[in-house]
Amino acid sequence: MPFWRQPTMEPIPGDRVVPLHFFEDSWLVQGNNMAVSLVFYAVLDPEILRESLEGLVKREGWQRLGGRLRKNATGKIEWHIPAQFSIGRPPISFAHVNHGIPAALHPTASRIPKPQDRPCVVSDPDDLEGLAWEPGYKPNGINDYLTSDLPVLGLRVNSFTDKTVVVLQWQHAAFDALGMQYVVAGWSSMLWGKTAEVLIPCGINSDPFHSLAQGSRPTTEEHVLTDRRVGLGGLLRWGLGYGVDMLVRAKENRMVCIPETYWRPQWEKAVDELCTEATANGEDPSKVFLTENDVLTAWILRCVVGEMGMNPERTVATSIAMSLRRSFEGDLLPASTEHPYVGNAFGWANVLVTAGDVTSKPLSWLAQQVRCAINEQGTRAQHEAYYAMVRTSGTGLPIIVFGDGGMAQVGFSNWSKAGLFNLDFSPARQGPKDDSMPCRPSYVQENHGPVKPADGFFILGKDEKGNYWTSACRVKGQWAKFEEQLKDLT
Repeated sequence: MPFWRQPTMEPIPGDRVVPLHFFEDSWLVQGNNMAVSLVFYAVLDPEILRESLEGLVKREGWQRLGGRLRKNATGKIEWHIPAQFSIGRPPISFAHVNHGIPAALHPTASRIPKPQDRPCVVSDPDDLEGLAWEPGYKPNGINDYLTSDLPVLGLRVNSFTDKTVVVLQWQHAAFDALGMQYVVAGWSSMLWGKTAEVLIPCGINSDPFHSLAQGSRPTTEEHVLTDRRVGLGGLLRWGLGYGVDMLVRAKENRMVCIPETYWRPQWEKAVDELCTEATANGEDPSKVFLTENDVLTAWILRCVVGEMGMNPERTVATSIAMSLRRSFEGDLLPASTEHPYVGNAFGWANVLVTAGDVTSKPLSWLAQQVRCAINEQGTRAQHEAYYAMVRTSGTGLPIIVFGDGGMAQVGFSNWSKAGLFNLDFSPARQGPKDDSMPCRPSYVQENHGPVKPADGFFILGKDEKGNYWTSACRVKGQWAKFEEQLKDLT
């Protein structure tokens, strides 16, 4: 039955009803159900994993992750949190599949990629969807939760005789990548029996970002890109291009692995070039700062633009998702070391350059543009200015588009701070225990749907061996060109 004909669930007496917060009440998050797969080269006990995650959700302040989503009489979506979790209404959805064979003999698990000695496309993350979701399931966004009594958080464990694929599933309304950081950290603490380290999250009865959404306090400055805001005509032109790519044209999902032997020299060279430039300009070279992800973002952008044969004058707009947590700590939010905000709280840094600049200028220059955009647009005042424009735009969009109607659009979401590769699930390891040998994921990927923006890159983090992993959906045929670009660059 199509989702628009399926009846929504009736409220259950006794449930705690909480309105959605500003960042939860948006198609940007409601349009996608998420699944993160963590691959361990160890056999893990699924019951220990389940009990520790359920234990987290049952704790004070964490029960929202066991909440259900309902529409009220006026059509507004709300949280309905069970007063008591039970076998019939568990805190998380859970499934365990024991495949009983080595991963290499399984038609899906055998496709789990391994790093190479140079940057290259290593896999299609959609090949592992059979492990990430229930058989035959195709995510349909928040409607899957409105028409069922499904908790927003789920756990799926795939057991093999030599590996375990642990999958965390959630509706994006529950949390973003930085919210996930607190979820997996709390889960890990429960797993290790360090319950005293589990913090009580920021309360959910009131929306800390209400004033940002409503504009109840005045902005103190204009957004730095106010003059580059795309008008209505430009939005229509841009929408006909990028919108068709996102909603109509066939896309391919791919994972790229960038080994440390490649990215580290690139990063060191970029820092050295900027230090030399600073010295030549009479500036203090010790103040030069680039993160590894600044350089990775610039490098990926160069790979994308270099293979598309763009007009050198064409605008390339890069949108980088940012967390608002640090900017609003001590103001709208308490300190994350006391009460972390486990939800959605995101803004954007936008980098506007030309295709010619991307392909001809040093990588250090492009990485510096990324760093400058994050520094300049990541302040409290700039976030306030951005959402003031969202409120008054009159377009109905939850974002502001900068650049021009003919630009190329590339997006980035950096999950490195979520620390997925740093998790140590040793307490769940079956067989002899050896605390001197951590049990960390060797591979991490994400699957989501149904909304899949073209050229939206997820930087998933750095594994134990120093390899970075990034994935994206791109218009069919463009990944083949990307691979040719990789060969030229390396």
